This record gives sequence, structure tokens and C-alpha cells, in this order.
Amino acid sequence: MSHLIRFLVLLLVIPGAVSIVNAQSGFVSFRKPDGLILSTGNLYFTSHDAAGATLWRTSQTSVPGQETVLYWEAGARFGDIVFAQVGGAFFGYFFASNASGLSIKRVSLTGGPATVLATITNVDIANSHRNLLTDGVSLFWQDDVAIRKMPIGGGAVTALDPVSPNTPTAGLALQGGRIIYASVNNIRFVPTTGAVTSPLVRTIHTASTRVTALHAVSNGVYWGEQNGAVRLKAGSTVTTLRASGPVPTSISNNQSTSGGAQAWTRCGNQSCELQFVFSIIQVNQAIGADAFGVTVKPATRTVFWGDAAGVHRRAF
Repeated sequence: MSHLIRFLVLLLVIPGAVSIVNAQSGFVSFRKPDGLILSTGNLYFTSHDAAGATLWRTSQTSVPGQETVLYWEAGARFGDIVFAQVGGAFFGYFFASNASGLSIKRVSLTGGPATVLATITNVDIANSHRNLLTDGVSLFWQDDVAIRKMPIGGGAVTALDPVSPNTPTAGLALQGGRIIYASVNNIRFVPTTGAVTSPLVRTIHTASTRVTALHAVSNGVYWGEQNGAVRLKAGSTVTTLRASGPVPTSISNNQSTSGGAQAWTRCGNQSCELQFVFSIIQVNQAIGADAFGVTVKPATRTVFWGDAAGVHRRAF
């Protein structure tokens, strides 16, 4: 029973409308993830135990036990992972912590040894998610005082923008040629090439409370707030999608513009919930603690996320 979650599903249907939900739930892995990302057909995630940390690959259609170890390190903990194709080969890039400190490492997505690309400081890899980002040319991340950048193959680390000295748990998002980030309750952007203007004039929105989750699309930005609100700013219009509730920890939708099928994870007091919204379908489902990384697969209604029980897949 330790790997089973009791699902509480509440379907809220617009009066007079008919809704049919094809709900398929299942575990992809029983391993609690520390970082999680989808590719076209695979899932890559990190996890750790008392012995060390592991980077895993598995198919999006897999079941527990079919994961492949790409890299393992004794006495370590890994965090966020991203991937990119460089020189015709695919590599994973991830945060790593061991007795020597914090670093960003690279490993082939076919498996093999890891290479240290940079030594970093003041990044909370245990509590920040989607805080490592790449556009295929550079790597970007946020520490407690700045948004930083380095070449994807290694090299000098530069500061792109200052941020307020708090733990950055909202993560980063790529929107065209700019990075979307949060500095406490300010949602801002900075060009990937650097900025020549003050962060104050690059503020997209000032939230009512600290920003806890971010997701960018081509025409807008989704975010979650400490007070439980989930909002969207598309153009100049701000829409409140949820006004209150547990704290949002991740947000996603299934298309490159706002709308479509949307999902959130929200947590409070060691309990979390998944919310899925598409047209007249609205579903609230109780899930495991420490939920993060929700992703609605493009052009589908299939949702992936991680929590204390493992990595999950659900089709609505």
C-alpha cells in the first residue's frame, strides 16, 4: 500500500453541459523525483536515497521497473534537469550537490560519465523546481541574488539580472528570446542576451503575494501565488483562474498559446492536489505530498507530474 494513492476526484460540470472524462491513472515510476522533464517520447528525472543520486530515463508509456539508469553518484543529490541537442548528440544538464559543493553537470542521454560544467552557490536545489533552463545555446538559472547564464558547453558564468535575496522557488520560463522569472512578487523578463534597461521597466506584473510557480506561453504568462491564486496575463489582460487555496507548485498547458488543457499542482500541510481544466471539464484530484513538475503533453490531455509516491501519468 505504500505506493498507492487514494484518488479523490471531484468533477465540476457547467450546468446543462455534458462531460465525458476518459480518466486513466498510473505510475510511471515508484521513485520520488527531485527533478523532472519530458522530451517528445521520454521522461528524464533525478532521484536520491541514502547511498547517492541517480539520473533516470524512461518512456512516457512505461510502468515502474522499466527505468534506465543514465548516471549514478555516491553521496550526492541531484535537482532540476534539462536537455539539449549539441553537435548532433543529446545531453542532460542537471544540478548536483555533494561533499564538494554545488555544481551543474552534463551527461549523455545514452548514459555515461558526467562532466562538471560550473561550480555554483546559493541555489536551493531541494526546493526549487524548473530553475535550470536552456535555449540550446546557453544555460540559465536563478540563485538568491541573480539570474545567471553560461555557455551550454561550459565557460564563464555571467549575471543577467539582479533579484531580491530570497529562495527562488518559482523557477524560470523561456518566452522567445527572453527569460521570465520572479523576484519575490515581481514577475519580470530579461533578454537571453542581457539587458540594458532597469528590471523595474521590465516588470510584467506585480503579484499580491510571493510568486511560487511560473509557466510562459507565446502570448502570456501563468503564475501561482503564495495566497493560493493562479493567474494568467495575456496581452494586457489579467485573468484569475483560481482565487485561493493551497499554494501552487507548478503550472502547465498543452499548447504554445494561453488556454487549451491546463493543469496545476497545489500543496499545503503535506497534502497536495492536481487540478485539470479543459473546456467544461474541471477535475480536482488528491495526490501525494511534495508535488511538482506538472506537464500537459502538447496537443493531448495527458498529464505527468511527480510527488512523494513517484512519477505519475494520467489521461483525461
